[in-house]
Amino acid sequence: MARSLIPNTAWARRLIYELIYLSFGFNRTGMFNVGFAPARPDIHANPDFADRPNQIQLYAEMFDRLPWEADRWRRSECLELAAGCGGGLLYLNTHRTPRTSIGVEQSNVAVWRARRLGVDVRQGDVARLAFEDERFDCVFCADALGYFPVAAALKEAFRVVRPGGYFLLAESFHGSRDAAQDHFRRVGEAAGFDFLDCHDATDGVRRSLLEGSRSSAFVLRLPAPLRDSLKETLFLEGSERFRLWQTGAFSFVIVTFRRALPRL
Repeated sequence: MARSLIPNTAWARRLIYELIYLSFGFNRTGMFNVGFAPARPDIHANPDFADRPNQIQLYAEMFDRLPWEADRWRRSECLELAAGCGGGLLYLNTHRTPRTSIGVEQSNVAVWRARRLGVDVRQGDVARLAFEDERFDCVFCADALGYFPVAAALKEAFRVVRPGGYFLLAESFHGSRDAAQDHFRRVGEAAGFDFLDCHDATDGVRRSLLEGSRSSAFVLRLPAPLRDSLKETLFLEGSERFRLWQTGAFSFVIVTFRRALPRL
């Protein structure tokens, strides 16, 4: 089995991400999360999102888990960890219109592209966030947790969330939905959060990966070593990771955490 293009060491991972965003870019919003299908008609109809609607739909699925009415969204301050080129924030600003939305991303190229989209993404380390304590009403992370130190990142997320605020996590897991729930409950509670819910999004992600594999013909034009590694990175058909997804070895969950209010 070919290895994923994304290495384990932090410096090499940073370099690879710079090259990916610089060389491939994928599309205007520069998104390559696993996605969720089917995407809603309004996402398909929006020219900003129409080239990769499933990746935007994953954000829609996340935000739907938050029990806020429209007015509460408009008063909120939100932070995305590992924001990439800002496509998720662009969707958030378009459909939920929070008072403030900021992203943190390790790639300088992605930050530059995000600013061209008109969203506020800043280069930084999600394990050392440059924000004051209790700044945000909602922190969220879409399909990126495995690419940075999990315990440190969640503790930072807890630090910058206001009491009563939420942390939304959308992430894959090598195992069943129940095993994923137990795992993410533990890591969230270790950071200080209260665990609220674990929503199974596996079927929609599996369908998205199947659709994405069929639309990724550009990978076939790459040199063989790069092609094979990129197929693993993107879960494309013919890769071992794609096979594991389609046979049910992986699950995908959207987990809702909350920072408890102080006891009176």
